Amino acid sequence: MRNKIITCLFWLAVWQAAAQLVSSELLLPGPADALLALGGLAKTGKFYMNIGWTAARCIMAMVLSFAAGIPAAVISYRSRTARSLLSLPVGFFKAVPVMAIIIYVILLAQSEWVAVIVCFFMCFPIVYTNILEGLDAMPSEYLEVGKIFGLKGAEVVRYIYVPGLLPQIKAAISLTAGLSWKAVVAAEVLSVPKYSLGYEMINAKYYLETADLFAYIFVIVVLSMAFEKLINMGLRRIEWKGYEGSRLKDRRGSVRKNLQQSPAAPITSEAPEIEISHLDKTFEDKLVLDDVSMVLKAGKVTALMGPSGQGKTTLARIIAGLETADSGNVIIGGREALNGSYTCRTAFLFQEDRLLPWLNIYDNIALGRRAADPEKIRNLARQLEIEKELWKLPDELSGGQRHRAALARTFAADTSLMILDEPFRGLDSGLKARIIDRLWENETAGRTVLLITHIEEDAESLADKILGL
Repeated sequence: MRNKIITCLFWLAVWQAAAQLVSSELLLPGPADALLALGGLAKTGKFYMNIGWTAARCIMAMVLSFAAGIPAAVISYRSRTARSLLSLPVGFFKAVPVMAIIIYVILLAQSEWVAVIVCFFMCFPIVYTNILEGLDAMPSEYLEVGKIFGLKGAEVVRYIYVPGLLPQIKAAISLTAGLSWKAVVAAEVLSVPKYSLGYEMINAKYYLETADLFAYIFVIVVLSMAFEKLINMGLRRIEWKGYEGSRLKDRRGSVRKNLQQSPAAPITSEAPEIEISHLDKTFEDKLVLDDVSMVLKAGKVTALMGPSGQGKTTLARIIAGLETADSGNVIIGGREALNGSYTCRTAFLFQEDRLLPWLNIYDNIALGRRAADPEKIRNLARQLEIEKELWKLPDELSGGQRHRAALARTFAADTSLMILDEPFRGLDSGLKARIIDRLWENETAGRTVLLITHIEEDAESLADKILGL
């Protein structure tokens, strides 16, 4: 703070010295003259009307740029044709000088609206580009979590896309806040709307009221900096934080505002038998699965073993509908599921924890349930020794705790098919034994379970059947 004061005093002294050197208030008024002029302006109601209208035009243009930029980015994300068509105008408005846009818009619009339109054309490319980049960079892992645990269109938007885009939205707001005042005032200078700071600046120039001109410049600079600073201060408050309770909606529609016990949703179908025949899968000319055939018995635990890189996870992803095989058949519960035409509700424990970083641990565990069951979630957390972490965000937990939270999410999901990819990795032997003793029998009962493991002892003790790959 002290350095800022010293810097300001230094440049005020330079300004004063320059004014004395020029010795003409008409050409360069001193700081005192500009301050007196500002005091005179501040006594008039019109001064505040000008500030209000200029600020309103900035805010209006920003709102419009987001109202148009976000849908345009979403359309471009979903359509290559739309992306190609929009690339030219977006690139044009990013490159064209703002004065060229102002001069043309003056021909088309009333003076009161020129600044809004010009600022919109300046801000829209920023919003569009930031949101589109955020959508392109959205981790596919989170989208797969949404698919596996049955999130539908609006739920995917609410629980994955919107919080996932938060950094890009904040960046777009910050950038447009800094640009908007410059674009609006520049447009006001040329379009001269009745109430505006830009109009008053050009008036001061016409009537050679240089002190008033400097006063308006000072006001514009201060307001622009304050506007940007206030917005950035607000943006810093918008971040992912731990919270108590649940932000998820009951999958049947009611909001879970309290954590009172409610009955769990029943499993909607019997545990399916899975028949896999002559399955092939190639990645980048590497044959991962070669004529794989096997049967996973309904309601039983089948362990799948084999060296790393032999396609165990790929096979699991095909069964879950996350990958498509090159050839062969997958029959789930008597219905073909090879190309995603039919998929059984599946709970999948990935090798990575894949917890959504903006949801607390409670909501991450509850993600796969179609009806609230707080007691089930609390009991799982208690048995997995993470009950004290329920209201924290994933980043606040250790790696082992996050893995147990992901395991709890898999157990909690009301599904008839469960895939566990190395479920006990990273757990010490004591904790692993306690979890198996407390949960394994109850959580696998009545489900068809595919257990992927490289530990022979686990396969022998936990599975009804062991298959190799």
